[in-house]
Amino acid sequence: MASALRLRTLGGLAVEGNPPPGPGAAAQRRPLALLALLAAASERGVSRDKLLACLWPESSQEKARHLLTQTLYALRRDLHAQELFLGSNELRLNPQVVSTDVQEFEAALAQGELERAVALYHGPFLDGFFLSGAPEFERWTDAERARLAQCLGRACEALATAATARRDHPAAVEWCRRLTALDPLNSRYALGLVKALTAAGDRAGALRYARTHEDLLRTELGASPDEAFAATVAELRAQTTGGVPRAAAGSRIRQVSAALAPHYTIERELGRGGTTTVYLARDLKHNRAVVLKVLHPELSSAVAAERFLRQIRLVAQLRHPHILPLYDSGDADGFFYYVAPYIEGGSLRARLEREQRLPVQEALQIGREAADALDYAHRHDVLHRNVKPENVLLDAGQAVVAGFGIVRALHVARQERVTAEGLRMGTPAYMSPEQAMCAPDLDGRSDIYTLACVVFEMLAGAPPFTGRDAETVLAQRVTASPPGIRRLRPDVSAAVDAALLKALATSPVERFQTAGEFARALAV
Repeated sequence: MASALRLRTLGGLAVEGNPPPGPGAAAQRRPLALLALLAAASERGVSRDKLLACLWPESSQEKARHLLTQTLYALRRDLHAQELFLGSNELRLNPQVVSTDVQEFEAALAQGELERAVALYHGPFLDGFFLSGAPEFERWTDAERARLAQCLGRACEALATAATARRDHPAAVEWCRRLTALDPLNSRYALGLVKALTAAGDRAGALRYARTHEDLLRTELGASPDEAFAATVAELRAQTTGGVPRAAAGSRIRQVSAALAPHYTIERELGRGGTTTVYLARDLKHNRAVVLKVLHPELSSAVAAERFLRQIRLVAQLRHPHILPLYDSGDADGFFYYVAPYIEGGSLRARLEREQRLPVQEALQIGREAADALDYAHRHDVLHRNVKPENVLLDAGQAVVAGFGIVRALHVARQERVTAEGLRMGTPAYMSPEQAMCAPDLDGRSDIYTLACVVFEMLAGAPPFTGRDAETVLAQRVTASPPGIRRLRPDVSAAVDAALLKALATSPVERFQTAGEFARALAV
């Protein structure tokens, strides 16, 4: 028998029926929130105690229980459904009375009906719905919204992969477009669309979209695409005759090569970040592969060379097994550069682009090793200021933190706070709240927060705060609490969950006071 009522949670929150429900409890926010909690729980149900904590956190236990009883009664009455709820202590919705899009979405995923699941997803979970005075409900909503969006992303990726395998290029392009619409700032999704358009014979479209994605990242995050995206697009541009980007890139490489001869020869460009262009080069004196980072020209003209290089030399004095050493630095014909070892294992970002989430123990090991590196640097009065997966390299199973001091070096060299485009201190998805607010007195606790964001992403598949633009992400830093990791990754221990929540506290005084403390908290 078809359910008389339907609860819509994907793309908003509303109760629908034939005839439509009239005004009453079903049009009020707390009753609707209660229905949403039960819908997401499916057959598991939700305990009355959890409902009280989520919906009436400021009321006494007795009053909250009375309010819950009243709300359940009002919903049964106003929806004309006495059998709306099942269970006593663990409440759940009666599927014979009310159907829910979120339960159908998850059922379709479980049954492998991916296209049906995608069709059911009309927008983010509880999009636009807010419940004032209920922080626990808001934290739950954020976590559930992120989890369901990740489920949708995996479904679209699987459909795109299947379409590519059967050479259905139009379908692959369509599924990849769905992914990029879901998360326009995701370079893995962007790379998939570039490859799909290229396979479909639309090289011009692939290059147009690549430029759009590059511009979006630069505008919203002050960053550049990851190495895999940059390499694929560079190769595509190189294969496209008459392309200005190809000519400009080639000219740039020739200029840098000439400036650094006879000490280094550049083999190819690896990628671009907010401050540097990264090249794979060969150290001719020692006959070894190295990574050569060259400051963007617009930044080189704005800094004092002597001060910049002095700061780089200070960073070069750091000696720790989990800190990437610096081999060399200098100013060659106006090109400010520094040289580091080439790590064949690649970056944590590249690993996450391939796998999305890491095994729990491996993620915690990487987190501990990075925290040890930060603790050492902090004890030597060096902050990182830009911890992110791109700056964590993986060398034979060991984490190596790169990028120490570059932002500080630019800051000192310019003798002003770094807030200009391309010089923003940090990356919005990982910035601490105080960094997002341009606090002048950052300390090691800011690095602890950014590392916690990276550990969270290794476990959950996404940073704790995400959004369509930098302003949204930065605002969440200050106004919202991070979701608990166990909601997204149940196999994570309660101790690690507590450690991450402490490291992600909005106020620095509530976090671990040293990175060493954070490292020890992850060793459980």
